[in-house]
Amino acid sequence: MKIKISLLAWLAAFGFASSAFAQTTIDITGATAFRAAANRAILALLNDGSPGTATYAWVGNPGQSGFEGSNRIIVEGFIGGDPYIIRTSQSGSTAGIANVVNQTSPATAYLDSAGTATDRTTSGTNILPANLAGKTASGVIARFTFSDVDQAISPTPTPALPGVGVGVVPFVFVANVGAPAGLTNMTDQLHEAQWATGQLPLSMYTGNPADTKLVLNTGRSDGSGTRATILSETQYGPFRTVVQWGGPNDQTTITGGEGSGTVATLNNLGNGGYSSNSFVRQNLARTSTNVTVGAVPGNDVVIISYLTLSDAAAITTVTGGPGVGARALTYNGVPYSLENVANGQYTLWGYQQFYGSADINLAEQAFFDAFTAFIPAQLDPLSTGIPTTLMNVTRNGGDGGPITPN
Repeated sequence: MKIKISLLAWLAAFGFASSAFAQTTIDITGATAFRAAANRAILALLNDGSPGTATYAWVGNPGQSGFEGSNRIIVEGFIGGDPYIIRTSQSGSTAGIANVVNQTSPATAYLDSAGTATDRTTSGTNILPANLAGKTASGVIARFTFSDVDQAISPTPTPALPGVGVGVVPFVFVANVGAPAGLTNMTDQLHEAQWATGQLPLSMYTGNPADTKLVLNTGRSDGSGTRATILSETQYGPFRTVVQWGGPNDQTTITGGEGSGTVATLNNLGNGGYSSNSFVRQNLARTSTNVTVGAVPGNDVVIISYLTLSDAAAITTVTGGPGVGARALTYNGVPYSLENVANGQYTLWGYQQFYGSADINLAEQAFFDAFTAFIPAQLDPLSTGIPTTLMNVTRNGGDGGPITPN
């Protein structure tokens, strides 16, 4: 899908001065699965060739990993000499498409440009959720969105938004910290049974009838492009209902840190789920030997789900890092690797799309052109995603479609 002719090239051809626009605020929503790559690219783009000049802040944990993992950031800088502020409020792909199509606000407010002015520094500042009073802006319309799924298979397929693919996002099935050694692989058949019922005996994964421990699955909400991609690829059906376990979109159901903490409570969410991959990750990064399941305490269970590569790489050894004890599963017997994705053997992936509103203005179009051209060079196959230039195969007919050579 192609967006309008590049206005950056048009402006250059007609000799427009670089400071063509007053300061423009860009409001992005959509996929949390791509947030690490997106946040990294936003900051690098607004540095405008001079690293360390853009100012920024975010909601969440401190440090670069906290910034890259945040669903809400605000960055101020320049693109081609023109001043911009870019804000994100990411809560899911299909929800983001609906926001842009319907010109509505995301469920979680953007950071306020004036309210966070003193927070933003060239080295970045994290804002704790408890300190957000006076620093959010209500009623802001989302104008751009990331999506793990094509708009055509979202609940709001029309009117068609102008957009472009900016990379490939791999996903990984993961078993939580302390999972039995025999649980190593996820198949289409196992996924079908697991997500349709919400639980399976461990024996279905290990082949040992003595393994009676329950395997419970958690996952994303039905506004998630990650979920739609997974359900499409496994042939389950992107809009079919599931049964999942979990808790609120907070940390009240877990204790301790990643690798050392425990899951305290799991409730039957039915077709519900988490608004961010980070909340799925918090369960998989902890043990689950003494869990209150529903209202029944003291259960020793296994938790499985799917994660974006960046989250899976943080808590497993899938890309060679130390992880925290969670286990990356093979998919239909094939492990994740760049080569396996690029050559068509590992198929648990989707294209990352970036969409703009149908009525974007000149400054917004200039941002769109610069941003979509800039993102591929920022992708890291070991953490954030794969540039399409590295792919030797193409996915046909949208998410879950057959894969053929380029």
